[in-house]
Amino acid sequence: MINNSKKESNIYQQIGDFWSFQLNNEIYLRNHPEIRRGTKEYFKIILDSRKKFIYYFPLMISHLKKAPNKNLLEVGCGMGTDSFVLNKNGFDVIGIDLSSGHLKLAKKLFRLFAKKGSFMKGNAEILPFPDNSFGCVYSYGVLHHTPNTEKSIKEIFRVLSPSGRAVIMLYHKWSLNNLVHCLLKEGFENVKNNIDTPITYRFSKNEVRNMCSDFKSCNIKTEYLYGPGWGRIYNVTPKPLYLALSKIMGWHLVVYLQK
Repeated sequence: MINNSKKESNIYQQIGDFWSFQLNNEIYLRNHPEIRRGTKEYFKIILDSRKKFIYYFPLMISHLKKAPNKNLLEVGCGMGTDSFVLNKNGFDVIGIDLSSGHLKLAKKLFRLFAKKGSFMKGNAEILPFPDNSFGCVYSYGVLHHTPNTEKSIKEIFRVLSPSGRAVIMLYHKWSLNNLVHCLLKEGFENVKNNIDTPITYRFSKNEVRNMCSDFKSCNIKTEYLYGPGWGRIYNVTPKPLYLALSKIMGWHLVVYLQK
């Protein structure tokens, strides 16, 4: 019989192993089979693609720049591409992630482009930092993949300094993308070899507000109708229509928080 602590340890190991196997940003490289992983060209294609698809990144940066200081923690930093952009915008970045594969690439990205950043293995539900350590926290597309999303949000609140700012992106339950994936019984994370992430939660706005009730302010915007996984459909959708529908049934709930 396996005790609860071993079960918990096992699920976090599974999550870390999955994201080392599934380097999610590589969806942007589907038309570039010749590109070698970890090269400057590899990172440049991913960075340019994220700038195109994550069109609301400037709004997130603007919110974080109003924080009391530029010390920023990225919870679930992946391969460090968003940390890289945040660093270029003046933030002093520390990133944590469960995936050794992603952390290796994050360190390489910063080394290749001579940027300063610190990356370490860590669990969003037990952040290894004292209270009030950071002026800002950023977590994009991560906390819906951890067993206890609410606990990780409370950890973000704890490590934020007074008046600190956070941005969190969570998947939206009432979205076109969620409906299509459920109807087609497709995995959510660009499935390879029929392997999908161990956990993928989707939330309503009310559920998110309840999880963020400790914060002084919580502003939720709905964005991102669908992305590169939709292929030609994305390319032929008129931009004004795409943006309008994103506000109604977008896949991303972008949560702007202040402590």
